[in-house]
Amino acid sequence: MEMNSINEKNLILITVDCLRADHLHCMGYKKNITPTLDYLANNGILFTNAIANGSNTSLSVASFLTSTLPPVKFNPKETLASFLKKNGYVTGAFNPNPILSTSNGNRNSIKGFDIYDILLSDIKRYFIFSEIIFASIVKLYRENINKKGNVIIKNSFLNNIILQILSNLLYTKRYRYGPPAEEINQKALFWMKKQKGKFFVWLHYMDVHEPYYAEEYKDKKELRYLITKYRYLPNKLTIKEIKKLIDIYDLEIKYVDNAINNFLKHLKNLNLFKNSIIIISADHGDAFGEHGTFGHGGKYYPQLYDEVLHVPLIIYNINRKGLKIDRQVQLLDLAPTICNMLKITNSPHFFGGNFFKPSKRGIIINCRSSIAYRTNNYKLIINKNKEQGNELYNLKKDPKEAINIYNQDKKIKKILEKEMITLLKKYKKKKKILEIKK
Repeated sequence: MEMNSINEKNLILITVDCLRADHLHCMGYKKNITPTLDYLANNGILFTNAIANGSNTSLSVASFLTSTLPPVKFNPKETLASFLKKNGYVTGAFNPNPILSTSNGNRNSIKGFDIYDILLSDIKRYFIFSEIIFASIVKLYRENINKKGNVIIKNSFLNNIILQILSNLLYTKRYRYGPPAEEINQKALFWMKKQKGKFFVWLHYMDVHEPYYAEEYKDKKELRYLITKYRYLPNKLTIKEIKKLIDIYDLEIKYVDNAINNFLKHLKNLNLFKNSIIIISADHGDAFGEHGTFGHGGKYYPQLYDEVLHVPLIIYNINRKGLKIDRQVQLLDLAPTICNMLKITNSPHFFGGNFFKPSKRGIIINCRSSIAYRTNNYKLIINKNKEQGNELYNLKKDPKEAINIYNQDKKIKKILEKEMITLLKKYKKKKKILEIKK
């Protein structure tokens, strides 16, 4: 396949579920577990301050595939796939995340793919459907132990026995969220080989999402126990257990990095490597107790801190090498940036800007029950839960977001609230979503 001009290049988008930016070696992480990503970053373009527009998969992916700020339910007029399809691209996606299947409420964000493979037959080989039943039992258990005076919450020995039983019931050696990255690669490469013209392919890996498979972790019994506790009773995790979970998380990152390396080797063998723009990012990260919570939140407990929102972003093979961009960018700008790189006129339905053009505007992170506004220097969080209260952080002085200055710096607070409302109006959102405390 011979392609000469930039607008004839293929586009390969790889997203890794739950991959936080600060666990890449090229982003300063102490462990050297990402040699492939480091190579691409050092020889391509590394965005050191990329922010997701949602703390969970459905909101974040909807945002970067449609370049809009989605409410809970939305029907975008254009998606990245549909727009590239109009411009002569064959489009394919290989994504085993059930949240992004074609049969649920998120299907509008994935319109336009000629093939959208959720690898259902592969998922069945790995996913234990009885987990749904046991998860319901655990939910009742978790709700009960949170009640004051319950005997179980006071008895750690009893807690551990219940967790051991659940971990043996829920997880076996083969349990994982879906097929591993290597199998997704095989499906995608088989499809890519058959394409005669330019294509856009999206691969979404689930390996870094719990429950971790971690083939290299020797103590499988301990692995099952830690995953069960992390998933259902995270507030009971000890500092030692959290450190072990982070080590397990890193093993999954190491595996994915190696899978990407193998994928790139196959691209070279197929003579597709030089003719393809490669973008690597994540929908969100994961928390390990930095702010008292774990994972990336759900519908009723959003995670709006940077351990979840700060994601990796690497672009390779657009004739720019060794470029590092430190200013803040948002994934909502992904689709317009791709259009710019491919020399395609941007869609009028995309709200985002361009990664390569500096912008003073802040970033909106929409998470149903809360909303955040982030600039290069500050982050404002508006929580609809009045008990939780609103938050304001000085990101330059307090990058770990440990000191809430919402009630101290009223001048900055008012400026950010005004900017957020203005930007929300631009995104065609209603002012009432804020419920700002005056």
